[in-house]
Amino acid sequence: MREQTKTTTSYPAFVDPATLNDAPHARLAELRRETPLVQFGPNQYLVLRAAHVQLLLTDPRTRQVEGPEFVALKQIPDGITARFISDLLLFSNYGMHRKKRGLFARSFAHRPMQEMRGQVRAVADRIIASLPRGESFDFVDCVAARVPAEMIASILGLPEDDTRHFARLVYDASLAFGPVYPHDRHDTTENATKDLFHYVKGQLRLRMAASSADLLSALVTDWQEDHDIPFDSLAFQVVGLIIAGSDTTRSAFAMLIALLLERPSDWPALLSDHGMIPGAVKEGLRCEPSVATIPRLTTAPVELDDIEVPAGVALSLSTMSAMRDPAVYANPERFDIRRTDHPRFHPVFGLGPHRCIGEMLARIEMEESLAAILDGAPRIELLSPPRMLGFGGIRQITPMQVRIF
Repeated sequence: MREQTKTTTSYPAFVDPATLNDAPHARLAELRRETPLVQFGPNQYLVLRAAHVQLLLTDPRTRQVEGPEFVALKQIPDGITARFISDLLLFSNYGMHRKKRGLFARSFAHRPMQEMRGQVRAVADRIIASLPRGESFDFVDCVAARVPAEMIASILGLPEDDTRHFARLVYDASLAFGPVYPHDRHDTTENATKDLFHYVKGQLRLRMAASSADLLSALVTDWQEDHDIPFDSLAFQVVGLIIAGSDTTRSAFAMLIALLLERPSDWPALLSDHGMIPGAVKEGLRCEPSVATIPRLTTAPVELDDIEVPAGVALSLSTMSAMRDPAVYANPERFDIRRTDHPRFHPVFGLGPHRCIGEMLARIEMEESLAAILDGAPRIELLSPPRMLGFGGIRQITPMQVRIF
């Protein structure tokens, strides 16, 4: 009798996350060729290939990592940062996720956001007009940070003068969303989260006393009529919105401008044809995403090629790796503003119930800000390019020196 051949299942290799931080694109490409996923922490896997990332974003055998699970995985110390992440709509599922997301869904729907396009352009035009001419300045701080911060402030109804204050806090608080929690900077993250939380609570209480025609007033009014969630939870959701609406667009837009200015043919092409702007934005988001991974948790075993992933494992779906996968993109390492092989739904914003609620606003901010620079500062020179740091979660960006003639 013929002996049956037994199929063997391999296990993911362990990769020190520190080795992914230097030249992350090259390292991810190397790993992606070798294996569909790697382990980078206790019970934490990084999924590398586009087909698997796409599958697992909506696979019923996975769900979003819950806040307390994320806190435990990253070993975040007890405190307000742990409370914030445990409560955040990003790390919730099913009915609670729908309830918290529903607070903002109407305001960030397609039509209301498209109606704000003119307002975004006016903000960008004002910022570009105020920039110095003939001298070096940091584009990240002077331009890329200001447009999204001022727009999210406008939508929420926060004073414009406060944007510089909360923007600095946002960058420190966002450190909590990396693939490895920065314990050496915990005090910085904790203090920033605490200050943001108390700032938002104060703004909400002001509207309880005197309502205005802004989103914060609408949130408070709805909350007073139906206390579905505690008041602190309402404040945490607004803090999450401020972080998502400020930091990620800031770094994505700065990197887009740097990529365009590094390529002599792209800038003149955009100057002569503004119709190419949406394609340039898509390509910038693909090449250097400000959010590099999307978290999921397996609820049943999943097999990726010859590797079986058991239930109860935390997956980091690497959109950063998937968006340079040659199985999906032609010449994936090439920045090409004329690219025609983008998927219908841009992977950087996720899929399913957790697809980024601020996607339309982010696209509009980047498109209108790019148009404002092309019209108001066409002779802009890149003096010192920025670097996007990290391989997962919310990535960090270094300063970027430019000069306008």
